[in-house]
Amino acid sequence: MNASNEKSYILHKRKFRESSQLVDFFSRDYGRVRAVAKGTRGRKRPKGVNLQAFTPLLLSWRGRGELKNLTAAEPFGNSACFQGEMLYVGLYLNELLVRLLPEHVPHESLFDCYELLISQLSACNDPEPLLRRFELRLLEEIGYGLDMTVELSEERSITADERYHYTSDHGFVRSNTLVVQSKEDLYEGAHLLAIANADYELPAVRRSAKRLLRCALQSQLGDRPLLSRQLFHQARVCRPSKKDNE
Repeated sequence: MNASNEKSYILHKRKFRESSQLVDFFSRDYGRVRAVAKGTRGRKRPKGVNLQAFTPLLLSWRGRGELKNLTAAEPFGNSACFQGEMLYVGLYLNELLVRLLPEHVPHESLFDCYELLISQLSACNDPEPLLRRFELRLLEEIGYGLDMTVELSEERSITADERYHYTSDHGFVRSNTLVVQSKEDLYEGAHLLAIANADYELPAVRRSAKRLLRCALQSQLGDRPLLSRQLFHQARVCRPSKKDNE
């Protein structure tokens, strides 16, 4: 598979041999691709090659096997500058895509959503509603979308005054039809309907959405924890308090 000037975003990169990098990137027409970027580390790296995350790039590559060879990289558009907690948000998004998207499967609509999200995050102070919408879209794209308006097992509409239990296998089930061990396993029907309508105004809805999406995504991610989440928690623990600075 050879490609030229494909609009793409770098998702992850790591050292490969002496002077190269192994790069995962998200391209609009080819989905997630892994390639070797030869000679892109060290002082002798080619001028103009800047494989930075959150920067729209035109990438070219070639190769017949699963692992491609990156042949060209040019900037295309403005780079998003993430700092502080927003940087971890971006790393989290990229890690989700690396872990959940199969290689070489186009996701044009998801790519457009990701591109819009990157530009929105660079200019906002409240990323949570944007994150929840993208997480829902990602689950839908990989075939595990959530319908928060219907009990799938009984084909009955979810109502605002009921509570529901969620599992990745059976979707939402009314809590009065089973034994639930913890309130953490329950979701207010009113919250689910608000999430379905992308209405995150109430703090309680936001908390429910975060808990629900974490559960739904974890079912697809498996047991291996997200590195970006670990790094974020470590950064918060190490951050000096105001008293420390006084």
